[in-house]
This record gives sequence, structure tokens and C-alpha cells, in this order.
Amino acid sequence: MPVSTLKTRAAVMAALKASDAVTALIQKPSLYPGTVPATKTFPFGRFGTMIASPFAASGLRSSAYRISVQGFSKDIVDGSGTVIVPAEDNATAIGDAFQAALDGATIDLGNGDKLRLEWIQSMPTQDPSEASAWMVTTTFTGEVSG
Repeated sequence: MPVSTLKTRAAVMAALKASDAVTALIQKPSLYPGTVPATKTFPFGRFGTMIASPFAASGLRSSAYRISVQGFSKDIVDGSGTVIVPAEDNATAIGDAFQAALDGATIDLGNGDKLRLEWIQSMPTQDPSEASAWMVTTTFTGEVSG
């Protein structure tokens, strides 16, 4: 039986929030499961997109996924306004942290289901919706088996 996309998203977000590499760059409350509030603090992350497909393994009906998570950053500045870390560099570091947290991970989804993730790519770009901001989209494949 196909695995719930909501359960999969929740498990990925829990894994990101449990990662010291991720939370060293983004505070846990700023990791959103999808919709980002109008008032947000940079840096932040969100679950990007998920494409679910049927997956048959050993005669079982399961699910395969293409999952992306996104991180957003502006320049990190000190008390005098001097840039310590440019937004592009911090966005790239966030993508690296997402990769470290999820690449090769096997996440328990409950009921005996396990999600196995593999990193595909990370793509840092200027954020088209925020002046002086950069974003990174980090994409994974995932397969669920019982």
C-alpha cells in the first residue's frame, strides 16, 4: 500500500530538526513543513516539493519519492553591520547541512515502513522574492519499504 505523503513529509522535517548540522544554521522553529509565515526570520528552511510514485519491491506495493527541501538566507552581519557570511555562502552551507542530515538516511515512518533517502543535487540561487537573499534547493530520491 502506498505510504502517506503527509507522514513522509513529517518524518523528513523531524530528521532535519534532529540534525545538529541543520540546527546550527537554522533554528528549529524556523524549519517549516511547507507554508512559511508572512513574518519570518532569516535564515529559515521549508519542505519544498514531493513527487510520489508507485514503487514495487519484492511484490509489495509501496512508494518512491522525489523530495526537495529549501533553505533561505540573507547576509549574516555583525553588530556594526559588517558582513560576516555572505547570503550565497550561507545558503550553500545550509544545502550542505541538508545533504549531511538526509543523504543515506533510513527514517522509520512507523508501522514497519522505512524511508531510504539519497541525495541528488543542491542548487543555490538568488531568491527571486526577497532582495539580497539567496536560497538553496536540495533534492533527494526516497523509497519506502516495509
